[in-house]
Amino acid sequence: MPDVIISTNAFLAIGTGTASADRNISNRVRSLSWTEKFDDHDVTTMGSTVRVRAIGLGEAEIKAELMQSYATGDLGENIDALVNNLRTVSQAGLSFLVRARPYNANRSATNPEYTMQCVMAERTLIDAQVGDPLMNPLTFLSAGDITRATATT
Repeated sequence: MPDVIISTNAFLAIGTGTASADRNISNRVRSLSWTEKFDDHDVTTMGSTVRVRAIGLGEAEIKAELMQSYATGDLGENIDALVNNLRTVSQAGLSFLVRARPYNANRSATNPEYTMQCVMAERTLIDAQVGDPLMNPLTFLSAGDITRATATT
């Protein structure tokens, strides 16, 4: 039986510019999904007996559900201020760097780090239900290639 990986402590860091993603918001993340998809082209020619496909341009999407915060008194990130900053960066036609790992630990062969330049495509200002934590779902779209790193430096 293969090893089962239970996610309990993913790492998510966001930068407000293109050079670094130094704002570790892992202690605010409730869910994290990073999807990569590609255009599918039919390149079947006459005489073929089956369809032939070629993969074209790719794009990626990161969806994160964050617990909302308006202050830093609990040693967490002010999510409201950070998201407003990301919106401003995206609206200016710029991008920001996002880093993610399966575990909130150093990157390694068994904990690869994925990075990508992003723009913010969607946010929910208030996602509230009676008795539940106030959430802030976000969607980031690719603005560059995905990089995978396993080295610790």
